[in-house]
Amino acid sequence: MEIIPLFPTPVTMTNIGRDFTKKELQFFLTDIPMKEEKEGGASNHRSKDYYLFDNFAEELNDIKSFCEFHLKQYLEEIEGVDIDLATLRITQSWLNKTKPQGHQFSHFHNNSYLSGVLYISCLPNDNINFSDRMYGSYNNMEFSKKKATGWNPIGAKVNVKKGDLIIFPSWIPHHVDMNNTDKERISLTFNTFPIGEMGNVIGSRLKL
Repeated sequence: MEIIPLFPTPVTMTNIGRDFTKKELQFFLTDIPMKEEKEGGASNHRSKDYYLFDNFAEELNDIKSFCEFHLKQYLEEIEGVDIDLATLRITQSWLNKTKPQGHQFSHFHNNSYLSGVLYISCLPNDNINFSDRMYGSYNNMEFSKKKATGWNPIGAKVNVKKGDLIIFPSWIPHHVDMNNTDKERISLTFNTFPIGEMGNVIGSRLKL
């Protein structure tokens, strides 16, 4: 039996391949003012500044270049985009700190095409959870399951470590489990928006 994977949702992961510098770590650990946000029963700390790449260009230049490179790779290698006509610019960029007993509720990112998460500091056996937004949308029947396969999950848990960069379509719901350790998870998250000429030969092009 041949299985034909129709319309998969691509999520990429790569590692920065180096240690964060002392200057970068000081920036992430102590220099960025944070605020606690409670929503949906979840407690998480986010930076007060949602434009870190713009407002701290010198401190984050190398990290931003790394993220931009892999955004272009996603567009070229996965979506086949002609990046000479259109590409993505990073819009919002902010820091997340998940302290002990903190977690992030399931959410997706509005007004963004691709989103990314760079892990500055991870917990033991750390992960991010993705959910199938379409689950139950087109099928009102469900069989009782006796085993898990690669085709019946309603969610996926992706293991992560320090330095990993996850890039995913912004519409995918995702969440972070409760931090049941005495350590702190730190991640840098960003959103993107298209720039350039959008459209095809059938419709008119739109410059963004």
